[in-house]
Amino acid sequence: MEKLKVYDEQYNYVCEESRDVIHAKGLWHETFHCWLVDGDEVLIQKRSAAKKDFPGLFDITAAGHLFSDENVMDGLREVEEELGLSVDETKLQWMGVVRDVIELPDFIDREFTNVFLYSSSFNPADFSLQEEEVASIHAVSITDLQALFRRTARTVQVRNIENDLFETIELHDFVPHETSYLEAVASYFG
Repeated sequence: MEKLKVYDEQYNYVCEESRDVIHAKGLWHETFHCWLVDGDEVLIQKRSAAKKDFPGLFDITAAGHLFSDENVMDGLREVEEELGLSVDETKLQWMGVVRDVIELPDFIDREFTNVFLYSSSFNPADFSLQEEEVASIHAVSITDLQALFRRTARTVQVRNIENDLFETIELHDFVPHETSYLEAVASYFG
């Protein structure tokens, strides 16, 4: 059973609890978010249709919960597990901790997200996707993604990096992150 650290609203450690209890009770916990940037594009993932939470929606390039025995940098395992990429820690930019709350009828996710940017050049062959987690990786221009996250654009074009097919998506095609989280991330891209 996955145990995570529980925090109070001021980000002070309280105890450890299972992931299921944390989401059922809406307890604050820590996560790792890594956005991959390639030139003037951001890479985003489309979640697997088999995912329990938010199947088939677009999301952060790689992200996950930090277990109770992990520190923030241990979250790099998510990039390797989900995408099959090894990350050079020296190129990883910590952007800060951003609160993100998602409330659904039977699921309350209150996260202290440790947000990172990782800039590099990527080719489709660099990725080995964990099929039960990630369906595909898509590129979107930084300025377009910023406009979508700031709600100054209703749609954006994304390109599947594997087959170069384009599709138009809207904000509702993303995991429903809190507006303040999306705006903070948009500002991190410059």
